[in-house]
Amino acid sequence: MTPTNRSTAARSALGGKGSPSAELPNQEPFLPPYPPSWVDRFTDWVERLPIPWWLFYLIVGLLLEAFQVYVLWSGGVFKAFGVQFFQLYFPVNYVLAVFLMHAFDRRARTAIERFRPALREQAASAERLLYELTTLPARPTILAGLAGMAFGLSSVLLMDMNMREYPMFGMNATPAGYRFATASFFPTLWLWFTLVYHTIHQLRTVHRIYAQETTVDLYRLRPIYALAELTAVTAVGFAIYTYPWLADLQNASSTLGPAALVLNIPFFAWPIVIFLWPLWGAHRTLVELKEAALGEAATRVKSLAGLLHERIDARQLGGIDEVHKAINALEFETARLLKVPTWPWHPGTFRGLLAAVLLPLLLWVVQFVLQRILVK
Repeated sequence: MTPTNRSTAARSALGGKGSPSAELPNQEPFLPPYPPSWVDRFTDWVERLPIPWWLFYLIVGLLLEAFQVYVLWSGGVFKAFGVQFFQLYFPVNYVLAVFLMHAFDRRARTAIERFRPALREQAASAERLLYELTTLPARPTILAGLAGMAFGLSSVLLMDMNMREYPMFGMNATPAGYRFATASFFPTLWLWFTLVYHTIHQLRTVHRIYAQETTVDLYRLRPIYALAELTAVTAVGFAIYTYPWLADLQNASSTLGPAALVLNIPFFAWPIVIFLWPLWGAHRTLVELKEAALGEAATRVKSLAGLLHERIDARQLGGIDEVHKAINALEFETARLLKVPTWPWHPGTFRGLLAAVLLPLLLWVVQFVLQRILVK
């Protein structure tokens, strides 16, 4: 899809009575700041298919799974190594990577529309922000894929074993299995790094929107939660893609040693960083606004308390009840302000994310340590 067509799709996502294009029919057409990547052209093509977008990925994944099961079953791998989850995950992981990028972009479209009441009047147009949230630049996307290929090839060259000897739950134990695993290895590297770049690009845009394009109203926080929900979905999706690789790491630990655990644990903590980093600007803004509002309320309470004391000292008791009511009202406002959260998400969101992300990792670490101890 050309940049013009993609920008038209962005306009339709933001259309309606409240959209800028609906209010200003004679405005200049939106000019994309950069051409879309191959990922965006591909997902646009999937959207035009006469089937639901997610069904396409499901069909492709099932076809790859069927071929993998046939190769492993006919080669006796299941009998020799058992049926392992990673055997079924590896040949479809790169399909999952493209699916996640597609899903993140669709979620971003709804998020930016819900976020619009929080945009500053002088902010970049919602159409441009939507384009930047859902569209990767063409050249850096290719470079990300090439970086993945370079990383994979250098890893293979630095290992003391070849791909046939690397422990892969028997996927490379037969000639057919080895060829299929090798064929899956290259798109895995390309799309793994592309997914990482997509995540960085999208969340950098979220961070910039919160830091530069947002007006925060302490009395209307719900709109700013929209992009936080996008980062939460991204964090969970990234964890879903990442955690199955723990099985591969655990399987190879006897060969690679404990250093593999130390080097790879930070990678699996990324989902928490993915969730928190884009929201830091909004957090700082909320803290500053909350402190300022509390300071104003305290100043007013001090002023009213001084007025109350003056009237009591002067024995001018008329109107004291009104002053007392005003002080109570300010104390109620202060209590309400103290309850205003300084992170832009619904209560319980972060606790739920921690449980979803860290619990599987904790269980894997315990299993890894026990295995090392019991094997000795």
